[in-house]
Amino acid sequence: MNYILQVLFVLVLMIIGFVARRRGMVSAVGTSEMARILISIIYPCLIFSSVTRLHAQELAANWVLPALAMLIAITGLLLGLVALYWMKNVDPQRARAFLFQNTINNYLFLPLPLVMLLWGNDGVALLVFASMGFELTVWTLGVFLFNRSSKLSEGIRMMFGPPLIALIFSVLWVCVRDLLHPQLPLAGLVPDLLRRLTDLLLFGAKTIGEATVAVSMIISGSRIATLNIKTAFDQHVWIVSTLRLIITPVIFILILKMIPMDPMAYGILCVVAVMPAAVASLIFSERFGGDSDFIAATLLVTHLGAVVTIPLLLTWAL
Repeated sequence: MNYILQVLFVLVLMIIGFVARRRGMVSAVGTSEMARILISIIYPCLIFSSVTRLHAQELAANWVLPALAMLIAITGLLLGLVALYWMKNVDPQRARAFLFQNTINNYLFLPLPLVMLLWGNDGVALLVFASMGFELTVWTLGVFLFNRSSKLSEGIRMMFGPPLIALIFSVLWVCVRDLLHPQLPLAGLVPDLLRRLTDLLLFGAKTIGEATVAVSMIISGSRIATLNIKTAFDQHVWIVSTLRLIITPVIFILILKMIPMDPMAYGILCVVAVMPAAVASLIFSERFGGDSDFIAATLLVTHLGAVVTIPLLLTWAL
């Protein structure tokens, strides 16, 4: 029941954005601008505030978590490529969106309350660390999937946007703070000033970053409000939804069962694996261009379907 309530909560947030767009409170331009602000400012703050909660020792001891999170993404990508091969003659823009939807899922926003419920703060810290594997995948492979330019330099420029820079900076921050801090001369001269400035920076990042979920859902709901309902019955939507909700998580969980690991880490990865399509995909589409109708339809169908598949799969896996 708790799994179902969490998914329903996400749907309610989307409905808020849907109603706002229908009533004219949010326009198409406003949706696009919100997506730009989200990627450039709000989301990087969430990355920084989340990663800096961890310690360097945790990063070293649990390196397998982001690696296996990347394996979830790779599993989805390979299955998506197989599906596209059999489908044949899919429009390139649709094909890129199809691959993104099966490669990247809702790896942080939706699992977060579930992990908190099941494993508390220790579980949340491990979830944030595991999500770094998806972050690296999103801001490398994911960007290239949405890159309409054939130039490698353009893809690299898009890849090194604020989120990936925030992730790299956050990891360096943690390493310097935990491993080099005692040797820094400045820290010995003005420890109180550094502490105050650091606390202010972390508080500001946390406050701004907490808006990520709400803004993401409003953007998604706003985009879904313009969706032609016929798109939700597109066969490609149902194929990627089946891959995302059933086939990909089942295959990954079967692989995971063969890997000896800590039960909490295993459980967290199972929770991540069964999540529906990523809300970030619509943000990418709005920001970088893509098949937004198809993406909005898969978001709607996979989140509705997740009300059924998440409880069933987690009951089996856990």
